[in-house]
Amino acid sequence: MNRILVPTDFSECANAAAEVAMRLAKQSGAEIHFLHLAVDMGSPSHVPGTPVQAGNGRMGVLRDNLDQLVKAAEADGIRARHDLVMGTGHERVPDYILPKKIDFLVMGSHGATGIREMVIGSKTRYVIRHVKVPTLVVKEMPENEGFGHIVFASSFKKDMTSQLRVVVSFSRLWGSRLHLLFINAQGHPIEGKVARLTMSRQMEGFPNIDYTMNVIETNDKEFGITRFSTGIGADMIAVAMEDKGLLGRLFNPGVAERLINRSALPVLVVR
Repeated sequence: MNRILVPTDFSECANAAAEVAMRLAKQSGAEIHFLHLAVDMGSPSHVPGTPVQAGNGRMGVLRDNLDQLVKAAEADGIRARHDLVMGTGHERVPDYILPKKIDFLVMGSHGATGIREMVIGSKTRYVIRHVKVPTLVVKEMPENEGFGHIVFASSFKKDMTSQLRVVVSFSRLWGSRLHLLFINAQGHPIEGKVARLTMSRQMEGFPNIDYTMNVIETNDKEFGITRFSTGIGADMIAVAMEDKGLLGRLFNPGVAERLINRSALPVLVVR
């Protein structure tokens, strides 16, 4: 973790994400890049008829908000910078990952805790579907400052080494206990002994890590993961973004999105 990108619209959940990002940066020694994408209201592609120019007053407020975030980070010994982008509205957060050499993303999402019919914001959905770097989605300020207990939920039906490497590194950074959660589909369950052997084999490349192995049987994946995480007092949930296919249907983008929507905990999405 060297460069953390924090997109912000200065909302409550975005401010919570900024605070979490600063904790991560302080713990890891990473640099933070705060990013605000603003729409130039004078663009004829957005405002028919008489355009409303984006005046210096609005720009000044946006710059001041970004400056305050940078100053707060620097006051805590964190290297930080910001970018204010005035565009047409077609700019996207993923466009800034490679140019800025970003390797971790933290962003806020309003979501709709506990209301399954609601959906997360379109910006969050777009980002987690298109970025290739680990993305931590925050909806509210976590109760604990650290991440003592992390749940990694998966079907473990394929080699998860690259995804586990990210989660294990995060766990080691915080001295966390990692709780592996094997999701067993009702009607087609895998024997618990086999499930634990599968998880154990996937952890063979990660010595000296404090972890537990757990198996649940459910057809409501988001509910099962959330209930388990709440039951152990988890501080974060991690899931792997897998392609849709014969082995990848369990944790496709829709599952990650619904989990973000349902759980109040920060959710780490890895590829």
